[in-house]
Amino acid sequence: MAITPVESFARIGTFSYLYAEATEKGYSEFLATSEEIEALDNVEYDERLGELEHARDLAAIQAIVFSAMCFEAAIYDFASIHLGDGYVQDHLDKLDVLSKWLVVIRFVSGIEIPKSEAPYAALKNLVFERNRLVHSKSEPMSSSNIERHFEKMEKREREFVSGVHDAFRAIVLMSLYLDKVLHGYHNPLPSFSKRNAPLREYYSELEEVIHDCRRVIARI
Repeated sequence: MAITPVESFARIGTFSYLYAEATEKGYSEFLATSEEIEALDNVEYDERLGELEHARDLAAIQAIVFSAMCFEAAIYDFASIHLGDGYVQDHLDKLDVLSKWLVVIRFVSGIEIPKSEAPYAALKNLVFERNRLVHSKSEPMSSSNIERHFEKMEKREREFVSGVHDAFRAIVLMSLYLDKVLHGYHNPLPSFSKRNAPLREYYSELEEVIHDCRRVIARI
């Protein structure tokens, strides 16, 4: 099947930037409410605690789900622009999102996203947590082994929090990496580069995370 030459980057129905913005909002709220909850650790009781924990969990889910949606939409747009919608729908659309990012970026630009580096690792963890959320299954709880259940819940909580952090970091890291290596090709993700988006403003809670991601990519 022949690949249709690129005539224009203009497309309708593109939501990747909106999904990225929803991720930023969710993650900033997750950080803010987590900080408020931590400040209440030494308080015996505060009626706001339950409300804050609920808000934190909603923000966490928003960050993870919308980040995964951002990556799905962005790689589809990038592939369709450079390879044509027909080719993508016939040959690439059934791939999982990790495979799409590896295959499409390499096919179009010749660049291989390194699996050993932070952008891929963050994306992989994001996809894992997104799948666990979307396909969540409850389990029976036995009163005879309460301690084991609590240990399992604590482990799951740690993994979930890691996934929330990677939900935002994955977008920033991958975007910065693509800005660095995609010479001559457009970046399908919002830019977090000072050079490409010098006037862009961020939620105050996100600035330190973005600076850290810039340092990570500078070392690749």
